[in-house]
Amino acid sequence: MKRKQLILAFLLSGVNAMYANTSIITKNANSLNLSDTTNIFRLGEVIVFGENNQFRSEQINHEFIKGSDMYRASEVLNWIPGLTVTDAGMKSEGGFMLRGTSSDHTPIYFDGVPMTAAYDGSVDLHRLPIGSVSKIDVSKTGSSLLLGGNTFGQSINLISQKPSTPFELHLDANSLFRSNLNIGGKWGKWYAQADFGYSYEPDFKFPGKASDYDVTAKDGTVSANPYLDGRTRLHTHSHDFSMNVKGGFVPNATDEYVMGYSMIRSSKDVPPTLGLGKQLFRRYSDWDKDEVYFHSKTKLFSSLTLKTRLYYDKFYNVFESFDDFSYTGMNNKSSFRSVYDDYTLGGHLGLDWNTHASNVLKLGINYKNDVHKSHNEGEPVAKISEGTYSFVLEDEYKFTGYLSTVASLGYFRHEGYSTEMYGKQEGIKGTNIFEMPTSDDSQMNGLVALDYHPSQNHHLRFTGSRTSRFANMRDRYSYKLGKQLPNPELGTEKSWNLDLTYEGKQGHFNWMASAYYTFINDVIQEITGVDPSDLVIFQNQNKGRADYRGFEIGAGYELSWLTANASYSYIDQENKDDKSLKFLYTPSSKFNAFVEVRPIWDLRIQGRFIAQSKSYSQTDGSGYVAGFGKLDMSIARRISQFDVKLGVLNLTDKKYEYTSGYPMRGRTWYVSASFDL
Repeated sequence: MKRKQLILAFLLSGVNAMYANTSIITKNANSLNLSDTTNIFRLGEVIVFGENNQFRSEQINHEFIKGSDMYRASEVLNWIPGLTVTDAGMKSEGGFMLRGTSSDHTPIYFDGVPMTAAYDGSVDLHRLPIGSVSKIDVSKTGSSLLLGGNTFGQSINLISQKPSTPFELHLDANSLFRSNLNIGGKWGKWYAQADFGYSYEPDFKFPGKASDYDVTAKDGTVSANPYLDGRTRLHTHSHDFSMNVKGGFVPNATDEYVMGYSMIRSSKDVPPTLGLGKQLFRRYSDWDKDEVYFHSKTKLFSSLTLKTRLYYDKFYNVFESFDDFSYTGMNNKSSFRSVYDDYTLGGHLGLDWNTHASNVLKLGINYKNDVHKSHNEGEPVAKISEGTYSFVLEDEYKFTGYLSTVASLGYFRHEGYSTEMYGKQEGIKGTNIFEMPTSDDSQMNGLVALDYHPSQNHHLRFTGSRTSRFANMRDRYSYKLGKQLPNPELGTEKSWNLDLTYEGKQGHFNWMASAYYTFINDVIQEITGVDPSDLVIFQNQNKGRADYRGFEIGAGYELSWLTANASYSYIDQENKDDKSLKFLYTPSSKFNAFVEVRPIWDLRIQGRFIAQSKSYSQTDGSGYVAGFGKLDMSIARRISQFDVKLGVLNLTDKKYEYTSGYPMRGRTWYVSASFDL
């Protein structure tokens, strides 16, 4: 798309374009109702312009998640316009691209507490169950700087539930071996909530026929794929158990104090890619996460409120690489048993000062210490320790009841405390623990936003921000099993973000449009050819400037018997210094459509369709993932306190993949039931 066309699209979208507020945010007689906010844990929110001024298209509520039988965060986030998932891949993880920015650059929070692992800088969305979530807030460009460092303009916050009556119970069960239990209660000034989730995913079947996956050897011989049993992909199973418990004390209308603990226990196999080339046979025998946290809100004076978040997050995993497809022996040089034992200790201190009725001044101080300890079995433990802190001032001023502005300015600092590696050093015999250079940097970031909200039916906002992302440990120090050269000098990525978003509603019809332009300097990309002796070896490098620009449009319609929504997202990415470099796993176009019909007898017939164009899997453009369209359907009915459903995933048995070499499951039928008390 030409630059003039993009600029024109940016300007017109704020005036004329339309959007889908998707079923995520519509309300119908069955489940979807954002006005019901009684069970949202408010201390877990970190939002700009207050809760009543959030864009509905950037929220996903609990009722939509339950009504669509979604269990994992990646499944749900795929319904956000401008976001595409990158499921599976070489680590069998759930990731995403949000307006061209990867999940490595977009921090995930749970009640405002970072969920990202210390070393990777990201978290596997497949491991994050959402049965305990009351809603999900997705900020695409204008994240609050009060969240802390490395938001890069975007963030995702999963907000838990909070009970509002003396006894609440919800149970989900699914024939796909997924279940969830929520139980809680509120008694006077005290409340407690406990959420439990379980999931088992067995080896799944591919779409089509078994012969569709036959492989051809160099001599032209065609044979059945050795990594399949018919159409069943072997070594894809996983187990997950999660728990989130918290207790709170609310002494009065302004104060609240909460202690909580969350736990995830997982294991998963990582299947090889489909083909006859060199393969890796790997498994996470342990993927464990524990977090202890404390939230508080205290009104010190009539105009001054103190807010705190303190947390200790521990991440432990065991990653095994085997000799062959039997997943048993570890005798080859390429086989190993790697152990990560990481933790993050951090906190947030915030002061909200209502200087007068139209102005709120906020001060936020964040600090976290990330510690990564790793070793292969039989080797000593190497440790990396880094700290990130920030000081932010944010001011919100209301000119009138419908016009307000927010301005934020923050100082962000990253410091490497120590970096130990285990291996060979030039000029030194044998292998040992040695120090590598640490990384230090500081940045000034800012945000300015103008919010125009003349009525409940119309909402316009312009946001401009300058943000930065410090390269994480994996970016700088990972060898990626010998495929990558470390780069301790890897610099900080910087971005300028512009966004114009409008939402409107008239009668039963609703719409929304959003256009954005992001300028990124010192963008990090994987560059091959850095080792003349092995052209496959790559290194992360800062490769100049990149521009991301695009828009999201759509529309929705709501009646007592019908909910219909659709959205379309477009993105254009360009590396301004090397236009031959391609950006990975970001389709230029994506389309979402949702329809729920409620004809008679309280039946709910639901259809969910997602389609996207092709995306590149190699930076030189030599590989790509084909575009696809996928349809899921279900029919449900509520009978007293039970909700019963029959559904099918990938109804047309379409062959598709999000990442190269990892096709997704074929047509899958299921039944589910929910119970509320």
